[in-house]
Amino acid sequence: MVMKGVKFSNKGFTLVEVLAVVVIISILSAIAVPSVLRLIEKSKADFCEVNRLEIERMYQLNLDLEGKVHSIIEFEEYLLDYGNEHCPAGGIYGYVDGAVNCSNYSNTDDEIEDPDKGDNGVPFYEFG
Repeated sequence: MVMKGVKFSNKGFTLVEVLAVVVIISILSAIAVPSVLRLIEKSKADFCEVNRLEIERMYQLNLDLEGKVHSIIEFEEYLLDYGNEHCPAGGIYGYVDGAVNCSNYSNTDDEIEDPDKGDNGVPFYEFG
């Protein structure tokens, strides 16, 4: 039975087109998500470093102005009174060898390891 007067519209997407879009979005997200997560972790480490340096500078200034000598008790009291900056990862600040350290980002000289640098990346064939 043929229906007369009924027109079908071809304005929709085919299954192949929808699958192609889903595959492309999946590939882009597989590339973008690790980069964004690495950027977030690096920004937390940078924020923590800035806070550590500021607390260290202000603590040294406080010791000099009040004529005090460093002790663990003095540092803990200083943090309770003035240490309103906190580590974004929830680390605990401590004072070791004349420098403020964080329990999460303890090495002040080390940066977050970037997997794109060094030998951790994808090995490439070298023509030679």
